[in-house]
Amino acid sequence: MTVEPRVRRYATRSGIRIYQLPVETFPLHVNNIYLILDGDHSTLFDVGSGTPQSVEDLTRGFAEVRERFGERVDVAAVQHVVISHSHIDHFGFVAYFTRETDADVFIHELDARVLNNFEERIVLASKDLRVFMERSGLKPEARQELEEMYRFSKHFFKSVELDRILRDGDRIINGYVVHHVPGHCPGQICLQVEDVLFTADHVLSRITPHQSPASITPFCGLEHYLGSLEKIRRVEGVSLALPGHEEAIPDLGARIDAIAAHHTRRLNQVLEICREPAHLVEISKRLFGPKSGYTRILALEEAGAHVEYLFQRGELRIANLDELSRESNPVIFYETRRGATP
Repeated sequence: MTVEPRVRRYATRSGIRIYQLPVETFPLHVNNIYLILDGDHSTLFDVGSGTPQSVEDLTRGFAEVRERFGERVDVAAVQHVVISHSHIDHFGFVAYFTRETDADVFIHELDARVLNNFEERIVLASKDLRVFMERSGLKPEARQELEEMYRFSKHFFKSVELDRILRDGDRIINGYVVHHVPGHCPGQICLQVEDVLFTADHVLSRITPHQSPASITPFCGLEHYLGSLEKIRRVEGVSLALPGHEEAIPDLGARIDAIAAHHTRRLNQVLEICREPAHLVEISKRLFGPKSGYTRILALEEAGAHVEYLFQRGELRIANLDELSRESNPVIFYETRRGATP
């Protein structure tokens, strides 16, 4: 039986080799991990979730790079690891590199706390999520179910110590440029290696990256995300973008245009929905239809990010302000400000 090749090979303008390793980080959820080979430097951009299937896929990807392309590589011998952001499908296997190898592990300063103090982060994020869900209009039993689901999905990772902290504009390893692009995640970065830009979850080829409100996590939110899109649009010399999921992006500017247009349409949808007062659960259902399980959290966060953006600009206002002034944390109803046009 012939095994279909899985690894894809790219190269920068000077010949730096890049191997895209597809890894199933969770069931039916595939990440692109990138092995960058540049002279004496070997670098992994992201490491997968650390689940058995994820580790198996990563190991198999390295084997394919050796067998098909003749590269002398091994997971244990990688010299540098760059974590694009602190979502577990991208960093969950990082403890292997910090504890079992000599690799230098890099992460942006706004996401370092998540990995260095992971248990603390889950407790605090769960509490902020609880307030968000209370205000959204979810019933108590649904809130409890979703909060337990949120915590459970994070239980298999333990804190690690990272000390190679990244900041915007840093040049690392062999001159690779760090672009800080908060929005999808506080410490989200894109990494520029000559004319190739690794966009992680900031720009994807088909779907629009998930958004959550800054009220849950500072430096997230649509305000930060749209600003970061424009920042990457201005980066010069990029001929190819390689995302953390899906296919390569040959025309980065066109894809950014499409994502920005998508969010404009969604913002207009929210304004139309809120012609009559509505809470976030109602808005989410009108945008995405009924959801269950973890996708319900994602839909609420996505709707919440767009509502937050419009509210910050005065396009939406609180319809039940009297109730909000009396109660500690009531359900909030939003309405479109008179004169606001979708």
